[in-house]
Amino acid sequence: MKTMTRTVLALSFVAAAGLASAEPITGIYYDAPGCDDNGFQNAVEEFGDATVFAPDETIDHVSTFTNQSACVVTDDQSIPNALVVITNLTGRFLDNLYYVGDEFTSFSNVDGFGEGGGSPGVRGLAFRIDSFGANRPLIFESLTPDGIFEPGETWQFIVQDYGNAAGIAPDSFFSIGMAGDSPDFGIIDSSASIVRMVPAPASSLLALSGLFALRRRR
Repeated sequence: MKTMTRTVLALSFVAAAGLASAEPITGIYYDAPGCDDNGFQNAVEEFGDATVFAPDETIDHVSTFTNQSACVVTDDQSIPNALVVITNLTGRFLDNLYYVGDEFTSFSNVDGFGEGGGSPGVRGLAFRIDSFGANRPLIFESLTPDGIFEPGETWQFIVQDYGNAAGIAPDSFFSIGMAGDSPDFGIIDSSASIVRMVPAPASSLLALSGLFALRRRR
């Protein structure tokens, strides 16, 4: 009886921790010379493992290798490409999803950079998970092939020439916050983030343009 009570308490603690930890995130995405241009984006929500994220932000995830390319012109054939498989457990329809690497994660099918709101200037490589343009990482949708991550749907996408300084797997989604906002810059908990973005409004674009101009002068 005591063992059962401890087990129930432990499970309740894990569930509560996940609910308490999963918060909407802040940050931006901006284009860089790379595969595709997506325009300025604001990060609004992150998705990851059930031990950390709330039920409506949970995805199942696993990774393996593939010989397929996502952005052919940047693919180094001597470096293996990762194939990440995610399943939508949120119960919601999701769009405009990005893969944003932590500071010490590298890959070559790059559209731009992501910066967490709490760590401006610490950039993570990023790409939109889609199947059009020069960069086409999304190679399989188990339900409707429309770029909408439906409830219960499984996606397969390529992280090309993947590398991580600590040897973390490309499907490690165990921390809240992207790029520099991820605990320990991703060395311990996470390789990257799955982030839902929304296009930045015109006022934000002016502010971001001023910020980048200031950085260049510095």
